Amino acid sequence: MNAGAYGADFSQVLERALVVTASGADWRAPAELGLTYRHSALRDGQVVARVELRLVTREPDEIKATVSELQARRKAAQPTNKRTFGSVFKNPDHDLTAGRMLEACGLRGQRIGGAQISPMHANFIENAGGARSDDAIALMTEARRRAFELYGVELEHEVQLLELPELPPVR
Repeated sequence: MNAGAYGADFSQVLERALVVTASGADWRAPAELGLTYRHSALRDGQVVARVELRLVTREPDEIKATVSELQARRKAAQPTNKRTFGSVFKNPDHDLTAGRMLEACGLRGQRIGGAQISPMHANFIENAGGARSDDAIALMTEARRRAFELYGVELEHEVQLLELPELPPVR
């Protein structure tokens, strides 16, 4: 994953990465890894085993100020003081982000059971009280339906949904 936030991403500090496969290992520069937003050119069977980073010396006060500013920006834009299911959808290849698209679909604040689309950022589902996973999945289904209906975009889940085996009844 090469997620970017506030104009920065991992490739900006990566000097090189040791990529290991069944046939051996080789060092690769960032350009050879094909790093883009939440993607790399690595294939099945290729594992990054080690990295070397290019770090820059900064004064502690400068670091603290930068971290404070980034935290303030995040708190102003995302529901950081709520229990959420995280960022729900990946940003599509579209002019609008997933959050802006869902907002335009009129989903801010929509609720199913105890889960609700965040009134602050429409790409977050909040636990508004007693939310169950079925509630969140129903909201995700409705959000995907509306985004497809309005924009023709099939939103891809950010969260990973796992199928669990059915448990035997408790006796």
